[in-house]
Amino acid sequence: MVAGSPESGFMQSWDWSVFKEIEGYDVLRFGIFEGDTLCGGAIAYAFAAPIEAGMLALPDGPVLPWKAEKAPGYFRSLITALKKSPMGRQAVTVRIEPRLREMPSFLGSLVRAPIDLVPNETLEIRLGPEDGMLEQMKPKGRYNARLAERLGVKVKSSADTGDVHEFYFVLQQTARYQNFNVEPKSFFINLARCLFPQRARFAFARYRGMTLAAALSVRFGDTVTYLYGGHVPLFRSAMASYALHWHLLREAAQEGYRLYDFYGYASPDRPEHPYAGFSRFKEKFGGATVKRIGSYDLVLYDRLAGAALRILQTTG
Repeated sequence: MVAGSPESGFMQSWDWSVFKEIEGYDVLRFGIFEGDTLCGGAIAYAFAAPIEAGMLALPDGPVLPWKAEKAPGYFRSLITALKKSPMGRQAVTVRIEPRLREMPSFLGSLVRAPIDLVPNETLEIRLGPEDGMLEQMKPKGRYNARLAERLGVKVKSSADTGDVHEFYFVLQQTARYQNFNVEPKSFFINLARCLFPQRARFAFARYRGMTLAAALSVRFGDTVTYLYGGHVPLFRSAMASYALHWHLLREAAQEGYRLYDFYGYASPDRPEHPYAGFSRFKEKFGGATVKRIGSYDLVLYDRLAGAALRILQTTG
């Protein structure tokens, strides 16, 4: 059901929830049934916080038939079930983030969250025959992908969880020279344990015996998502990153997927956005910009007052 819902994604998958449990999150799984028919549901992740006040987060969820007449009732039933659950009794906020492009009227009372759970703007490339994908690309993208091939850059995918060490080295080098934080290696070890080989895999672009670029992609529904990756600052003229993503596009198309999601994008009119630099690279592959509503909070104000009182009592 989740895989067939375009308004949802891999963070509502069972495999992803098992990964988050290993990472230490509390996980709630609910299905909405009419008789024996599953009509919707959600996987919620509980974020522990002091004084028993916290948040239930539903990235890529809930999963509902959003245009159906019963959608508002399903949503209310789901929230009621979440609030009554043992972990839900401690929550003061339920944060939702379905992959909707327009806000349904029945969610009008929710407030925009200060931080999105996942990027609310992305770049999606429609997959298909190689000629069609090349035609989508900008001239510079096509040239660089072909140049990398002529120079001898080789790209190989891997579902071997042991390759996490090679992948993490590339990610660390990228984080150092681009000045961003990266999750600990244990995060990727656990991710690989839960999602490989069916849901995820690595890819490595190598030149002269050196790994210059690497990616971790996730497969779910009709989409392959580029979730993590980077490149080391060596042999830039080899265009290893272009070879890497051209390989991923062709591989995903050959396996029958419909979309390649670059997972995070900032349009050219936002040059100060943290995604601005690598967004210009992603644009070389063509694709269409997708803007979603982002995260919204259902604030449980009756509980919020009690949480505030406990904070005052704790701080004296």
